[in-house]
Amino acid sequence: LKPVAFIGTRLKSGNTPILSAIWGVREFGLPPSSVDSLSVFNMAGKQRVLDTHIHLAENWKDGLDGLKNVWLPEMPPSFQNLKWTEEALIKENESAGGSFEIEGFVFVECANVPALAEAQWVLDMAKSPSSKIKAVVANIPVPDGKQAVDEFLAGLDEGGALPSELKGGRVVLLGNPMPAPDACLAPLYIQGLEALRDRGLLWEWCCMPEAIPSITKVCAQFPSMTFVLDHLGHNSGGDDFETWGPALEALAANENVIAKLGAIEEWNVSDPAPYLDHALKVFGPERVLAESNWFVNSAKGDAYDLTFKRILEACNRAKYTQAQVDKVFVDNARRVYSL
Repeated sequence: LKPVAFIGTRLKSGNTPILSAIWGVREFGLPPSSVDSLSVFNMAGKQRVLDTHIHLAENWKDGLDGLKNVWLPEMPPSFQNLKWTEEALIKENESAGGSFEIEGFVFVECANVPALAEAQWVLDMAKSPSSKIKAVVANIPVPDGKQAVDEFLAGLDEGGALPSELKGGRVVLLGNPMPAPDACLAPLYIQGLEALRDRGLLWEWCCMPEAIPSITKVCAQFPSMTFVLDHLGHNSGGDDFETWGPALEALAANENVIAKLGAIEEWNVSDPAPYLDHALKVFGPERVLAESNWFVNSAKGDAYDLTFKRILEACNRAKYTQAQVDKVFVDNARRVYSL
């Protein structure tokens, strides 16, 4: 019998539940001298996960009491739910079998407007002890330059400091019309990133594969700033491994870049396994994050935990240790988002 998942604190003499340590030694034949380096095994067999990419929208249509969403009205009927809420997400995980133990969520902006009100709405949730939202990535207007960034952040100021739950910003390099692949190289965009860097915030990229080379150039200009590539930079990429693969590897050469594994439902690929495997190969276990992309995955018909299962399979193919798997699903997120 082999342990498949671990939870919680490290086994350390003096602060470890004795029964947990004894159970690990007895059931798995572990030498007592080794328990200090092991995590406590989750007897329920659940892999812990800190989901680094969820969206929320509630009562978002005109005439209702929620923030208006400017993206959802253009989406298919399956997206027209008025209650894309944290409570609904937790229920979906339970309905899927609850095979993953959710430690928390990172909210990522999703076109609720005004953008400042969206940030304030979710930051208030994150401050509540009853919420599992641990971090917020807001729609900070980096493409519009330093002044726009400074004005947005001033609107979130709490007595001279930003909310601790605010970790960074994102404006998608997607839309109709589609931004040029090199849009992020514009002088105003660079000024906006400088302003964000100076406030200690990270930036997330959401793009088509053809934008990755330009993103690579920008990330190289800011070696002290953390960048996160959402969805492996593969929105609607299709079966383009021959061009996407080398581009991702070049981006991964920048050690300040982290990649999110997810949004597979948006990749339009016949087999996601080679893409996940390549990401693990070029970024390694310490620079990837697990993301569900909820509620998009749900609206497209995927169970909440399907992407996590695929990531876990990729980790198994890579022969990751449990400690490395925990980095992919939990520990890296804590580090990247300072949780």
